[in-house]
Parts: sequence; structure tokens; C-alpha cells
Amino acid sequence: MKIGLSSRVVNGKNITTEEEFDEEKVPLNITDADPPADELSTKDSSYRNLWSAKNASLFSLVLQQSGLVLMIRYSRVTGARADHISYIPSVVVVSAEVLKFLLNLTLEITVKQPDRTNTESTEEVLKSMVNMESLKLLVPALLYLIQNNLLFVALKNLSVPVYQVLNQGKLFTTAFFSRLLLDKKISYCQYFSLLMLATGVVVVQQSANKDHTNNNSSSTQEGSPWVGFFAVLTSCLTSGFATVYFEKVLKQKSASKQLSVNARNMQLAFWSIGLGVVPIFMTGDWEKVKINGLFQGYDWMVFAIIIFQAFTGLLVGYVMKYADAVLKGFATSVAVVLATILSIVIFNDNVNLLFLVGATLVVLAVRTYTNYPPVESAAAAKV
Repeated sequence: MKIGLSSRVVNGKNITTEEEFDEEKVPLNITDADPPADELSTKDSSYRNLWSAKNASLFSLVLQQSGLVLMIRYSRVTGARADHISYIPSVVVVSAEVLKFLLNLTLEITVKQPDRTNTESTEEVLKSMVNMESLKLLVPALLYLIQNNLLFVALKNLSVPVYQVLNQGKLFTTAFFSRLLLDKKISYCQYFSLLMLATGVVVVQQSANKDHTNNNSSSTQEGSPWVGFFAVLTSCLTSGFATVYFEKVLKQKSASKQLSVNARNMQLAFWSIGLGVVPIFMTGDWEKVKINGLFQGYDWMVFAIIIFQAFTGLLVGYVMKYADAVLKGFATSVAVVLATILSIVIFNDNVNLLFLVGATLVVLAVRTYTNYPPVESAAAAKV
């Protein structure tokens, strides 16, 4: 029998004590402190995969947010030429919703229960399109449809930098409706960031008016800044309410079977397609359709716009799954800066000092809002 030192971990502390042990029964040089090599390699591999997925999601979101507005702006500017047949925005919006429906249908069928066939899954999903639960999404579907159509109006009348900055106002409306409908807490820093955001938006709008007044003949400012401003303002209102309403429906407990996010996105797209067809027939767009066809003006740029717009919801969900709201806010800020730089190169957009001040305030506001969420109390954390 011998006396030796024994090391243990108690409550996170390494404690060394003297213990008696039998040399014949206790093997030497044995420790359970180091995990097996295969376990370490598995952990390293999972960390690398998560890091790759996070980077891929953030890069995709930046590319989508900056690329979509640049392509729409370019298509609206070239479509204004007399020798060019422009596409019909309402038809493009419906086309994007059709693609969105098919994408979510594919994902829903792919991620199915193992005891079901593709046919059974497809039939069950399609039956869920028209029921009382689906009718709850009629309102956000209409609001998202309005928002997507206003996107084309705004980018016809505003430059890409101005639009990108003004569009961050939806953070303000989303926070307002989240507080109103979901009773979400907002920290003092977030209140300050919303005030900073509103100030930045006003400054950027003034810079757009000043630039339009000084240079009415500019190719990138042929529209009315006020029309573009009210289009963005309405878009932010509809986006904020629709986002919060959709979140409330997703979190609502129902007696019926809980549907996945993909199924809910399908329901949104389903109602958006039905509602989106109405203005095509009820407005002057139908006269254009009768002359040049439903898909007039479609080229590779329009198809790219449809694809980018259809992937919007999927990319945001992908970012929230592999990253978080803070990194999403960072990606949004990067997209604003990237779109501004590219628009200066492509469209020769003017960026004055007033715009730079307003844009800086908006970017700082987005970063502050995402970095300083409300801190839960100790009692709430225990619950």
C-alpha cells in the first residue's frame, strides 16, 4: 500500500489530495482528462462545418440584398428607354411567388417523415393550403405583395444608395409592431438607436431632394424622390407589420398539427399568387399583356431578379439558423455599403456629404440595435 497524490475536478476547480492505493490494482499513467483523438477530430470538424455554413449564409445574404436592388435599378433605368420593351413589375412579383412556392414545396417534401412517401407528403401539404389556419396568412400575404411591388416603384425614383439607407427604416416599424403586438421588450440602447435611425433617414431623404434639385438631368435621378420616399415608407410599414404578424402566427399554439416554416411560407406564396394576379387584370397592365404578352421584356436580368427575390425568405432563415441577429445586422450594413460603392461605379450616382452623414447614422443605428438587446432579469431567466 502506498500513498500518492490524486487530482480531481470539483465544481470546476482542480483539487489535489493524498490517497492510499494499491500498486497492483491501480494502473499507472491513466487519466481521463484528455478526450479520445477521434472525439477531438469530430468536434473540430463540426466547428469547421458550422463556421463554413455561417460564412456562406452571411455572404449569400449580402449578395442577395445588394444584388437585387442593383439589378432592379438597372432594369428600371434601361426599361425607360423608348426602344426597349420593359417588363411588367406585377408579373415579375407573381413569378417570384410561384418560384418561392415551388422551392418551399421541394424543401417540405425533402425534409419529410421517413414513414411517408413523396406522394403522401405532397398531398398533405397541398391540402393545408386552403383551411382556417391558412386564412390567417391572407393579411401578411397581401402586405408582402404590396411591399414587393413598391420595391420597383421606389427603385425607379431613387438611386440605389438612397433606397438602401431609407429601406433600413423597416427596423423601426418592426420594433414598433413587435412592442405593440408581441409585447417584446426594447432596451434603452435600442430606443436610442431607433431615434438615431429616424434621424439618419430624414437626413438621407434631404440629401436626395438636394441632389435632385441640383441635377434634374441626371440619368439616375429621372424620377421623383418624394414618390420614391413614400413608396419606401409604405413598404417599411407593410413589411414591419407583416413580419411581426407572421411571427405571431408561427408562435401561436393551435389544436391542429403544427406546420413547419416551409409550409407556412408556401401558404404565404399561395395567397400572394392569388392576390397578385388581380392587379394584372384590373389595371393598365392587362392592356400591355394583350399587346406584347404576359412575359414581355423578360431577359436574363429579369430571371435573375425573380430568383433573387424568391430566395429572400430562405436566406434570412438560413442566416438565423447558422448565425444570429447580430451577424444579420452586420450583413445588412455590409450590403448597404457594397451596394452604394457599386452603384457609384455602375450608375455614376452622386453621394454628397449629407448622404454620408445620414448613412453613417443609419448603419450605426442598425449595429447598435442588434448589439444591445434587452437584458433579461434574473427571475425571468430562471423561468
